[in-house]
Amino acid sequence: MPVTDPPRRRLARLVIVVALVMVPAVAAAQSLPRVEGPLTLDDAIERALASNLRLRASAAEARTMDSMRREAWAPFWPQVSANGYFADQRMAPNVYTSAGNTMARNYQVFNADQTRDANVTAMYPLFSGGRDYYAYRAAARRAEAGREMVKGTEIDVAMQARLDYVAAVREAENARVTADLLTDVEERLRVARQTFEAGRIPRYYVLRDEAEHANTVQMHAMATSRAEQALLALKSTLGVDLTSPITLATRLEHRPSDLAAEDIERALARHPEVRAAVRQREAAEADVRAAYGNYFPQLSVSYMYDWAVMRDRRWESQEERMRMGADSQEGYSVGLVLTIPVFDGLMRENQVRTAKAKVERAAQQERLVRQQIEKDTRQAALMFEAAQRAVDASRKGLEQAEEESRVVRERFEAGRGIQLEVLDAQVTVTRARFNAVNALADYESARAMWLRGLGRVK
Repeated sequence: MPVTDPPRRRLARLVIVVALVMVPAVAAAQSLPRVEGPLTLDDAIERALASNLRLRASAAEARTMDSMRREAWAPFWPQVSANGYFADQRMAPNVYTSAGNTMARNYQVFNADQTRDANVTAMYPLFSGGRDYYAYRAAARRAEAGREMVKGTEIDVAMQARLDYVAAVREAENARVTADLLTDVEERLRVARQTFEAGRIPRYYVLRDEAEHANTVQMHAMATSRAEQALLALKSTLGVDLTSPITLATRLEHRPSDLAAEDIERALARHPEVRAAVRQREAAEADVRAAYGNYFPQLSVSYMYDWAVMRDRRWESQEERMRMGADSQEGYSVGLVLTIPVFDGLMRENQVRTAKAKVERAAQQERLVRQQIEKDTRQAALMFEAAQRAVDASRKGLEQAEEESRVVRERFEAGRGIQLEVLDAQVTVTRARFNAVNALADYESARAMWLRGLGRVK
């Protein structure tokens, strides 16, 4: 008696096999590079340019446009097809045509009852009214636009990597400020409790320090969470595994800028986004000229070499009844085909109108890109100047706040001040440290936006 597995066991085996097959494919689809250790700002930019998913998609789009350019070159080459026919029919004549979508199509009219035919057909367009040339020119311009888009995406990715890195450092510095503040508050609370137990201060001071400690704990928790979120956003921009244990090696500091005030018009002329918009407009203009090509006569030359065996049913004699008589043919033909378009239901007219509308849209898009880049560049310049002044002001403010805090602490320890003055001085120092961190971060962010406006990665 044959032994069979129970249905449940067979189902479990099937599930295991499917899982073993699917897991490697899913892992391969979701695998991202993993980065460990310290990461500088320059390293982050290089990593983003190498692994950013948006940049990879843009490069794939550029390859698609370049492949379409090569497709548009196909009409300039001879088209050749090899065709074979086997027909068995009871009614003649019938028309057969070659399969597929090649331009070198072959048509055959078979009169015989059975036909076996083999041929080679070649076709070459001699004149198409400029349609093929301008179609290729449009595709070439779009391929150039695709390459410029990749450069523009590199600039955007580099800027985003800078901004995310600066944001991550900003939040990490803010978390460090709140951590130092929490340490000071905990120490002050410890001293206040000891002093209260010694009977030297009222319980009100302890309650106030405890409330301040609770607020600081909450502030530090929020700052730590923002730092983790900023680091996660940076990893996403870099295109690396989100669990990568990286540390930020570049600290926020005021570095004199090496950016020179360049002419905006020169920056716009070489900006990849502007150049891509120009190429798109030129491609649309070429499409208009290609659409006009449909008004011109079309001329092509064709060549065909054919070999066929035809068999007809015929009566040889009453005794032999009906038999098949066979004939064979072999030869070639060469011809010119001239087509003059007369009327196609206004299709050509509407194609021209559509192409012209696309030119107008591309022209407006070019103006919009120029305007947006110029606006972003001028705004970045204003932000950069304001950030430089803010860095100097915040540095002075921090020095004054620290000096004030030192004096107030000495007064309080000497018994000539009150606790409220110490708390206010500490709040002032914390605020000044936050301001200094934010000013430096704004300085680097404005620098990143300025570089992007000038069309530069570094």
